[in-house]
Amino acid sequence: MFGMPTDAMTPTGFDPSMFMLSGYLLGLLGGLNLLAIILGVVTLPVFFLVLFGVEQVARVTANVSGWFPAKLVLYMFRGLRRSPLRTSLTYIALFVLTLVLSLIYSVLVFIGRVTTEKEADFKAIATHKTIIPSQMPRSHYEDFKKQLAKLPEGMRPVNGEADIMSWSFFFGTTDPISKRPDSNIFAFCVEPRKILTMMDGLDDLTGKEKADLDAAVAEMERNPQAIVMSKMRMKKMNLQIGQTIKVTGLSYADLVFDLQIIGELPDGKYDNISFINSAYLFRQLDAWKLNNPKNRTSEPHPMDAKCINLIWVRLPNKEAFERLAAAVNDTGNFSSPQIKLETASSGFGTFLEAFKDILWGMKYLMAPAMVAIMCLVIANAISIGVRERRTEMAVLKVLGFQPRHVLFLVVGEAMLVGLMAGFMSTLIAFRMIGNLKLQIAFFGAFFVPAEVLIYGPMLGAFVSVAGSLMPALAAKNVKVAEVFSKVA
Repeated sequence: MFGMPTDAMTPTGFDPSMFMLSGYLLGLLGGLNLLAIILGVVTLPVFFLVLFGVEQVARVTANVSGWFPAKLVLYMFRGLRRSPLRTSLTYIALFVLTLVLSLIYSVLVFIGRVTTEKEADFKAIATHKTIIPSQMPRSHYEDFKKQLAKLPEGMRPVNGEADIMSWSFFFGTTDPISKRPDSNIFAFCVEPRKILTMMDGLDDLTGKEKADLDAAVAEMERNPQAIVMSKMRMKKMNLQIGQTIKVTGLSYADLVFDLQIIGELPDGKYDNISFINSAYLFRQLDAWKLNNPKNRTSEPHPMDAKCINLIWVRLPNKEAFERLAAAVNDTGNFSSPQIKLETASSGFGTFLEAFKDILWGMKYLMAPAMVAIMCLVIANAISIGVRERRTEMAVLKVLGFQPRHVLFLVVGEAMLVGLMAGFMSTLIAFRMIGNLKLQIAFFGAFFVPAEVLIYGPMLGAFVSVAGSLMPALAAKNVKVAEVFSKVA
């Protein structure tokens, strides 16, 4: 339902807006492991510094208290420090696991958030009833406003006109000959002032970002040919604020737009997307009918009757939505074409339906597989360590260590690495993504939820314990007589 107009698709039927999200998800899956490995290697010195610092605290505690458990913890830190290569590999493996799974968890939480209805910000979307992608005439937008005005008091949008907006998807290129990807522009044609009230992620800006966007919107109101672009798209196209660009329509064939870049969107907001004044789009459509030499019959442009793709409205409650939906579904109010009204969460769910297999695989195949693989990696690494330290285990038993102490020592070493790797990786994910304020297409801001700071260390500890349990049992059962007989 959210796709671009059919005319905007390539000859193969390819929908760029759908590709945007699928490419993002696949790129995320493909790049996360490499990113996690790099970050794991970079943070290794910090890990060992923290390890050394905590070891000093454990030493002081053990010396002052003389408490045996404190001494046992001190032995754990010493064991990790004596095998730096094995400890490093274990740390990187756990770091990669927890970082990747934390980000996958964040994506799933994000999708759950956008597909959940919000009473405090109840939005609805009107679309074509049968056609995907949705296409509606301009008159439907005006008729829709009239139906809103007919709602009883208390069910109308609280902020009036500020709570309703239309989207027209525009896809064009600055290079109509070769149509290179880095010359393409994808934009929402909207009423500029509605950007400040209806666009998720832009309606709650503060400080300089809000001041800059306010100024850009004011200029768009004054100058219909103004365009506001994302920083990412401007960088890819090597453009700057103040430049004028000529954009040939691909979704609106034969229309050429002279646009002036008057502002940029904040970092991480609607990346690769731009905003154009819808009045300019409608003016170009009207001019084509009157002045274009190719149009000898004065017929409207092929896209004139289907230039509205979505109509958004913010309603005070669900009862208002149900009342408006009944009016919208009445064929006496909307025909040629008929339209439907659904909640924003329902619309997002419909849009994401195409990616349900990817999301299902991330949740039920990829995540469990990574946990299982890392358990095997940890088990293998610790098994090697136990075999190398059989003599040490035997000596500890001679010195009075019980089998349970040896078991706790091996499991504890792995758990320490898991806790530290889990915390450091999730802290990096939380701070990195939180500062970037990434956004997928026109959805709300994408962020790593704070609870990963708890889940990450817990996951690292769980995998470490699960992977070290069998090697620890083997270490617990080391026979002193057998070890020293082989040494002799």
